Amino acid sequence: MIFYKFLIKRAIEAFLVIMAELIIVFYLANIAAPNPASVWAGPEASPEQIQIVTELYHLNQPWYIQLYYYLGNFFTGKWGISPLYQTPVISLIEEYLPVTIELAIIALILKIILEISLGILSALKPNGLLDNSIRVVYTITRSAPPFIVALLLLLILSYYFHVFPSSYYMNPILALHESKFYIQIGGHKYYFWFIDNMPILNSLLVGDIPAFVSALDHSILPALALTLFGFGGIVRLTRNSMLEVLNTDYIKTARAKGLKERIVITRHALRNALLSSITLISVIFAGLMQGSLVVETIFNYYGIGYLVAESLLNLDTPTLIAATVVITIVVVISNLVADISYALLDPRIRDAL
Repeated sequence: MIFYKFLIKRAIEAFLVIMAELIIVFYLANIAAPNPASVWAGPEASPEQIQIVTELYHLNQPWYIQLYYYLGNFFTGKWGISPLYQTPVISLIEEYLPVTIELAIIALILKIILEISLGILSALKPNGLLDNSIRVVYTITRSAPPFIVALLLLLILSYYFHVFPSSYYMNPILALHESKFYIQIGGHKYYFWFIDNMPILNSLLVGDIPAFVSALDHSILPALALTLFGFGGIVRLTRNSMLEVLNTDYIKTARAKGLKERIVITRHALRNALLSSITLISVIFAGLMQGSLVVETIFNYYGIGYLVAESLLNLDTPTLIAATVVITIVVVISNLVADISYALLDPRIRDAL
């Protein structure tokens, strides 16, 4: 019962954070525009179109009145029309969000494999040459601004050595396919539009190998840049957890029984040391979603981070507000999952509830 109260409390806090962010972004977007009506209507709108948009979004009223009507439309999926793309904003979100989530998942997998491996290697011979070298590497990458890391990868691996393509999420001559996967309820087919807009997963599921190879090839550089975003946190955590576990009595007992060091590490030490790292996965995913703004802009990778940057540069206020709020929702949900994971996996926190 106490756990359910904890869950409800965290969910309410998450909702309040999302609402606060929406209000702040809406306010800033409106005061930043010299003429909100012309911005919402688009630069090429006629006076008649501007008047229609003004009445539709109540732009001739104070911003808090506009916010009131916007919230009503937001919860019903009426997020407005993008003046930049001339299409409903919610359609843009459906198109761009899955691309970023797929990229973030790839980066998350790379990050977990790479950082946990380095953390284990550091713990096996602490303060040795390898340990010190790993610490130097993650200190440098963690200290460098994300856009510098992304630009260096682009310059070295794409411009100079032509190992990977420099932009877009797949070869432009190839196209995504309509999904063959759906559920049927009451005679209606509901297609998984989310899968439709994930380049790698979409092409893999429909068996389009050239598109799959192209999408995977185009994702490596931005995924690597995202992997290096905030690099080193899991390395340190894994290293410290491993060192702590390796000094416990049951590990010493296992060694005294004559078990091979490999078995001691993999079956006993590693399993217990990874608990703290696993609970960080949701938090790391949230950080990757935030980092997508920089990475996708540099690589012209058409995800929601790229959409935010384009809408900001072109004063596409409806898209900017919606895309920013959607990113916030993903980040807040990721942090909520992390809190729940802590409560479920860590006995100390679970017992305290």
